Amino acid sequence: MKKIPTTGALLLLLWSCGGMSRQAKEIAGDYYNVQLSSELPVLELKKDGTSVVRNIAPDVLVMEVDGTWEIQGDSLIIVNDLNRKRLKGDTAIAGDIAPRIARKISSHDAHSITLSKDNIDYMYIRHHKESEK
Repeated sequence: MKKIPTTGALLLLLWSCGGMSRQAKEIAGDYYNVQLSSELPVLELKKDGTSVVRNIAPDVLVMEVDGTWEIQGDSLIIVNDLNRKRLKGDTAIAGDIAPRIARKISSHDAHSITLSKDNIDYMYIRHHKESEK
């Protein structure tokens, strides 16, 4: 008889601690740098905590790497899985991929996110998939 309330309490505790924060749920989405590509997002921040980061040199090279993401304080943290990278195009010019990316979130709304690195702000435009509109 005691196992049922204990199990229920444990499940409730795990459920309340798991998942994304409200801010992370708001930020999840696909973000584009329209100067580089309007077809491929440079950041895919998925609701399950996984990510895809792309470095795009238009008509030359696309480097993609899968990883995970989270919000820590006022920053977006992306941990790239360097074993899960893909290159398309002229691989002779491919550089290194950072294992970890940390950027301060300067602002975000339904249409964009602005990330700061070395006191320079970079704005990414958010595209919504048809099913999310």
